[in-house]
Amino acid sequence: MRIAIVSDYFLDYVGGAQSSIHEQKASLEEAGHEVLLIAHTRTGSAPVDLAVRPAFTIPGVQLAVSYNRAPLVALLTDFFESHQVDIVHLQTEFGLAHAAIAAARLQGIPVVHTVHTFYWQSAGIGPTAVAPLMRRMLQSATGSRFAVQRITGRPSDDLLRTLTAETAKLVDVVISPSEHQGADLRAAGVETPMVIIPNPIARSPRPASLLADDAVPRFLWVARCEPEKRPLEFAQAALLALGRASFEVDFVGEGSQLDELRTVAAAAPGIRVHGNLGHDAVLQLIDDSSIVALTSYGFDNQPMTIAESVSRYRGVLFCDPKLREGLGKSGYLSADPSAAALADAIVALVTEKGALQELSRGAREDAEIFSATTYVERVMAAYAQAARA
Repeated sequence: MRIAIVSDYFLDYVGGAQSSIHEQKASLEEAGHEVLLIAHTRTGSAPVDLAVRPAFTIPGVQLAVSYNRAPLVALLTDFFESHQVDIVHLQTEFGLAHAAIAAARLQGIPVVHTVHTFYWQSAGIGPTAVAPLMRRMLQSATGSRFAVQRITGRPSDDLLRTLTAETAKLVDVVISPSEHQGADLRAAGVETPMVIIPNPIARSPRPASLLADDAVPRFLWVARCEPEKRPLEFAQAALLALGRASFEVDFVGEGSQLDELRTVAAAAPGIRVHGNLGHDAVLQLIDDSSIVALTSYGFDNQPMTIAESVSRYRGVLFCDPKLREGLGKSGYLSADPSAAALADAIVALVTEKGALQELSRGAREDAEIFSATTYVERVMAAYAQAARA
């Protein structure tokens, strides 16, 4: 089968959606399918099969914007036809994704949509103030009109959540990596057939190994350096905990809070901020770490961080009780999402003998839910369902 994966995001940007796309492609190709990547690109970005230069990029969040207009639809239509694409698999909800829907409909190609997050969050007065402008820009970029639902009470968040739900209504099958996000999409009015398929496992040329008994405690935080991922809160937690226990921390990712994170981290020599790294380098850091920290709260559905960590037999420190997929035996939940509670969790994990190793052994058991074989079986069933629709 020839599958076209479409993303508005830059695929070299460190984020869960990008990691998931790479792992989906690898899993499907390992099973004998052909996967074609269609995505926005920037200078020096990851190679794709069809590179789309955005009309502009929103600074800070690094969101590329294209417009669902006739030239872009024609470009995609020609690509789908010349490559004999069997299924179009969207991974985003913006202008490029909507143009791909239009092109697929012209040729009768089924469309599947993985919703990587319904839980858009913003902070401060800025996003609220510009929400009317955001609405006009997004409706122009996607070529769609919709009434914004009141979901969170914050205009900018409600706009993005409504756009996500409206995009999901336009496709043949929706994929949610988690049950709780699927339920929230249905509550937002999405009646499209929906399946729950966790993100696939991370792969490496090296076999995964359990954490050694004498390993130096080392925490890894890897995500976009944006407020919804809460890197500053974890940095503050690490500073609080360093006065009570000995450990190291690595931060990986880029975004609007990267400079501030570097400033905060400069206060402790055991905290390293790497910025953006390639996927292989991130996997190496997971292997070199004792545990991975996931500090988003109320934002993620089933973060790729969990799949990557558990597949490498590393536990996950988390603070959002909704994030349960894959963390049955490998997860350590802090008392609450505050920096103080995260600091307490860090100290407990470091000072309690064998705690990190026990989570590593639990990760080995939890890893099956993210296996490539499980993912391919489930996603191929979703493709067949979309074709019937």
